[in-house]
Amino acid sequence: MTFAARTLAVWLTPAAWLALPALIFESGPDGLWVGLLLLVAPLLALGLAGSHSPTTQSRDALFPVVALLLVVALLFWANLVLAGDVAAWLGAPRWQGIALAAGGAWLLIVWRRAGRLVPWLLLVAACGLVVPMIGVARGAGVGPLGAWERVASLPAFRLPASSPWVQPGRELRAGRGPASLLFEEEHRVTAAGPAQLHVRAVDGARVTESDWDLRSGESVTLRPGDELRWPPGARLRFEAGKTVPGAPSSGIVWADGRRGDSSRRWGLLLTLIGGALALFGFGVTGRVPQREMAVASAALVAVFAWGVVWAVYCALGAPDLFLGGVALERLARPLSLGWAAGTGPAAGIGRFVLALLPVAGLASFLASSVALRERIGGLDLTGGGEIGHDFGLWSAIIGGAALASLWPAEPWLLVVVALGLATSTLAPAVLWPPPADRGPWGTVAGLVGLVVFGALALAGQWTRGSESWAGLPLAYPAVAAAPAAAIVLGLARRPRKG
Repeated sequence: MTFAARTLAVWLTPAAWLALPALIFESGPDGLWVGLLLLVAPLLALGLAGSHSPTTQSRDALFPVVALLLVVALLFWANLVLAGDVAAWLGAPRWQGIALAAGGAWLLIVWRRAGRLVPWLLLVAACGLVVPMIGVARGAGVGPLGAWERVASLPAFRLPASSPWVQPGRELRAGRGPASLLFEEEHRVTAAGPAQLHVRAVDGARVTESDWDLRSGESVTLRPGDELRWPPGARLRFEAGKTVPGAPSSGIVWADGRRGDSSRRWGLLLTLIGGALALFGFGVTGRVPQREMAVASAALVAVFAWGVVWAVYCALGAPDLFLGGVALERLARPLSLGWAAGTGPAAGIGRFVLALLPVAGLASFLASSVALRERIGGLDLTGGGEIGHDFGLWSAIIGGAALASLWPAEPWLLVVVALGLATSTLAPAVLWPPPADRGPWGTVAGLVGLVVFGALALAGQWTRGSESWAGLPLAYPAVAAAPAAAIVLGLARRPRKG
């Protein structure tokens, strides 16, 4: 397993690289900020880590392994949640997608020689990303720049007739954003099964709220300004040609982007770079070969370009993905792309080509699982890397992550939490390694960062942080936890008196 392949497998898990087009699709150019961070963070971390001495000391050997095991468990959880979401989106039971991904990862993790498969799995994933993008481009009949111009000039995002929410109707699950739909024009919503809908109507200063118990085939007409809420599992049908509720008002608004909070951007910057430092820098013994760095850089640029282009083509051909909020699994298989949603041989080929993207996600997850196992094994200074092949330990990690992923969660949020945990516990010791003769100060600093991170993360779940610098530690706890750990390391590096 080459260094470049290991770096890409560890960093670009499916929940990370699929979040790139999802965030761009959701907020236009503002999503590019995340893409740039995903591109720069591992390269910057490798450069910083290579200029420092190894950070793993014998008396601190246990804590880095435990901390990275927690990070790996969270990454497994995020990707297994995504596997279940993709299975549900494609019409299969959620547990089947989780079982397929978790079972494949378990088989490779317990196989000691699975590391040699990582470059090949990444090659399969690359083909699964590139081939659907070429097919979508041919179906759209326009290149990436032309597709961007078309999307930017759309007067509105309208529901295509090929949308699964038009015919025959499907379950509407809320993605990121509010769990409600605000209608800008009159729209008739039809229940594809029994559903209870809550409508909040605003007529000037008068606000009325009503509940509609609909049987299959019954409809309710919503007026401009009405807000619709639905219970989990409700299957609905919408009118073709109408404005997509929840989508930007026009392509111009989408291309202009949303004015994001600068404090949140800096919080994400610290979290991603610190997480990359922990994943790639802890225990580094030398500089990275320039050739390997060049290969990794070229691959990261290619993934960034793919994410941008895929988001643009989805916005052009499948604007119904905005409905109910953007979710990662929808970008893994846009069901409403016109060239693959009809009938005939061409549509059959299109559906086969689009099915390659979930295959790419599975191959990428399997490669990440093996690479993360090797990363943990590399920190086992006393057992010759045996912790990377501990049958009971890895079975418990994968089994626990699979069980937790049965309940829906946000995969990208779990990735950010995992990287924030790594930033808080391990990243400070990469930049400021504690002296070897001062005791286990690295462990003490890591524990301080862990406690501060956990406390702020729990507080952030119970309270709604403000969109300001004061609420930044609740949104990204690593911005406070990592400095706390660094202060402890600073105390350890002070010269002794006398």
